[in-house]
Amino acid sequence: MRATFISPSLIVNQVDTMNPKYSFDAIVIGAGPAGSTTAYLLASRGFRVLILDKSAFPRKKLCGGLLTWKTVKLLESIFQTTIDFLKSELIITCSSIKYRVVSSSGTSFKSQLDFPFHFVQRTAYDSFWLKLACRAGAEFRAGEKVISLDYLDWGGKISTEKGSEFFGRFIFGADGAISKVRGLLASKNFIHTEWKSNLATALEVFVPSRQTPELPDYPHIYFGHIPWGYAWCFPGEHFRVIGICGLNAKAGKLLRNGYEAFLNSIRISSEHIPAPASHALPYGNYLTTPGYGNVLLLGDACGLADPLLGEGIYYAHKSAQLAAEAVIQSYHEPAAALKGYAHHLNRVIISELKHVRIGRQIIFSLPGTWPYRILTFLLKIMPQKCEETIQGQRSFKWFRPG
Repeated sequence: MRATFISPSLIVNQVDTMNPKYSFDAIVIGAGPAGSTTAYLLASRGFRVLILDKSAFPRKKLCGGLLTWKTVKLLESIFQTTIDFLKSELIITCSSIKYRVVSSSGTSFKSQLDFPFHFVQRTAYDSFWLKLACRAGAEFRAGEKVISLDYLDWGGKISTEKGSEFFGRFIFGADGAISKVRGLLASKNFIHTEWKSNLATALEVFVPSRQTPELPDYPHIYFGHIPWGYAWCFPGEHFRVIGICGLNAKAGKLLRNGYEAFLNSIRISSEHIPAPASHALPYGNYLTTPGYGNVLLLGDACGLADPLLGEGIYYAHKSAQLAAEAVIQSYHEPAAALKGYAHHLNRVIISELKHVRIGRQIIFSLPGTWPYRILTFLLKIMPQKCEETIQGQRSFKWFRPG
């Protein structure tokens, strides 16, 4: 998608004449990877951008923090950065070419990658991209919890719990799986979604490495402790990330017991580690119509995460890139901007996620250890193809039966 550059002075003059209350070209709700990437790309082109978040940064963020090859390449393209630089800034804290897939029965499959998985601590990761967005010219306001969105012909008005009001030509909803922006659109019947049918819940905890020296120092994925889900143990510089997730509609009531069973399998007592926190995870509930009018939804707010293994960081950055380019290209025609964003989102991202969701439907519909057995069978007979697919070097299309 080639973006057409629009003079910021032309934008300012035309919009201010249209409405004297107009304050920003774009208001981004949520300062995670999707929001900061959108803000960075627009501010770099001279757009007046405001980022709002209910939290102050840096803030704690639960996430496994896995970066695949496609994520690294995308970051290099958007931010002109490198792996070595991200490591020097302590954004990437750990890398591994090794991985292991483990069954609840105790059997496992260990292998190596051609390209390593990289791991980040999301508190530092998210703050880093937010700083770049602000350096590019975006304004950031913390502690602004959005309570309402008024859709106007020329733009939109955002109201916050503090009593603040902000006016913007475009509104970007990058506020996570439990998105206030998406909820406000749905409440007004601007978008229609069966959001809960493909929503998962994760229980996750950071455990200091010194407390659990017996845990692996490279990524492990576990199957069989929870139906329609998986568990994980990911490495960090001074900690391990332990978690489990399952599709609410299939495994919601079993999640806590599955978490305890998982801890027992890795010989960890819940009494000796911090209590896990829960958070929502998109798990196949992507929106093919990603917004309404001048409101565009990004990342988790649009349901953009891998429906099998839950990867979401790549889709946050990529959807932000597509949305920003659509707005740059069609700033004076919001309907065209949304149409362009939806077209490229469906072609580049959602077409892939559809293949994964169909494959997941088949794999997780099987009982017991069968999901583990199928996945490890594929990893054994076609390791290169599987790795290239997970890393984003190959389409998921082959993964879809038939």
